[in-house]
Amino acid sequence: MEWISGTISNLLSQYSILFVGILLLIVLAHILLVTKRSQKYKSEYYRLQEQEQASQKVLQHRDLLHDRYKNYEQSLSYAQRIQNALFITPKQLRAHFPESFIFHRPKDIVSGDFNWARRISGKMLFSVADCTGHGVPGAFISLLGLELFRQITMGMGILDPAGILNEMNKQFDLVFGDTEEIALKDGIDLGLCAYDYKNRVLEFAGAFNSLYVIRNNELLELKGDRIIVGPDYGLQRGTFKNKRIEIKEEDILYLFTDGYPDQFGGPEGKKFKYRRFRHLLMSIHKLSMVEQKQKLEENMNEWMGSVEEQIDDQTIIGIRPASFSFSG
Repeated sequence: MEWISGTISNLLSQYSILFVGILLLIVLAHILLVTKRSQKYKSEYYRLQEQEQASQKVLQHRDLLHDRYKNYEQSLSYAQRIQNALFITPKQLRAHFPESFIFHRPKDIVSGDFNWARRISGKMLFSVADCTGHGVPGAFISLLGLELFRQITMGMGILDPAGILNEMNKQFDLVFGDTEEIALKDGIDLGLCAYDYKNRVLEFAGAFNSLYVIRNNELLELKGDRIIVGPDYGLQRGTFKNKRIEIKEEDILYLFTDGYPDQFGGPEGKKFKYRRFRHLLMSIHKLSMVEQKQKLEENMNEWMGSVEEQIDDQTIIGIRPASFSFSG
C-alpha cells in the first residue's frame, strides 16, 4: 500500500509540475500575443498618425497651390485688361472702316497676337502681329511691339510700313543688344499696312506674314519678307521692302496670324492649312462683315470639335478699305 501511495504521490507531483508548466506556457503565450497585438496596434496607430500628418501636409500644399493659382489667374486677368486696352477694338476699327471685323481668339488668358491701328497724317496704319511665343512671354513681347509702333510713328514720324519694321529691328537691338545673359529667341511675325485713303493707295510690308486681297472673285497675295522682327541673335537680317497696290471699290483685305491655318482638327486631326483657309475666305467674302466673323467662328468650332485643343492664338482682321470714314 505504501508503494502504491508513493507512486500515486509521485504521479500527482509530476502532473502538478506538468500542469504548472503548461499553465506557464499558456500565460507566456498570452503575454506574447497581447504584446504582439499591442505592438501591432501601436504600429497601426503610428501609421495612421503619419498618414493623417501626410494628408494634412497634402491639404496644406493643395490650399497653397490653390491660393497661388488664384493669385496667378487674377494677375493674368488684370494683365488681359491692360493688354485689351492697348489693342484696337472692333468698335474703334469700325469708326475708321465701317465695313470691318476683328476675329481674335487667344489660346491663353493673355495673348501673343496683337492688333494695332492709328490714323496719322492722311494715312490709316493697321497691323496684325504674332509674337512667336504665346501666353505670358508672347504678351510681354506684344506690349513692347505696341510701344515701338507708337514711338516710331508718333515720335519719329515714320509712316511707311517697311520703314517702320526696319526701325523696329533697330530698336529691338538697342533694347536687347547688351543683354548677354538672355538668349532671347522670340520675335514678331506681322503684316503692316499704310492706307492713303484720299488716293486709295495701300502700302504693305510683312515679316513672314502675308496680306490677302480679294478682288473680282480672285485672291491676290502680297507676301511679306522672310525677315523676323525682333532681337538680332546672330542672324543676318535683310531690309524690309514695301509692296504697293491701288485699292478698288469692292476690294476686301485680310490680315491674319498663323493660328487659324495651323489649328489641328477635322475628321483626321490634321492642320486646317492655308489652302483651306483661302477657300474659306473666298466663300464668305461677299457676306457682311458681321456674318464673315460669325462664319469664321462657326467653322473653327466645327473644325476643332470637342476633342482638339487650341494650339495657338488666332487673329484675323477683315477690312473693305473703300468704306473708309473721313469723319472717324
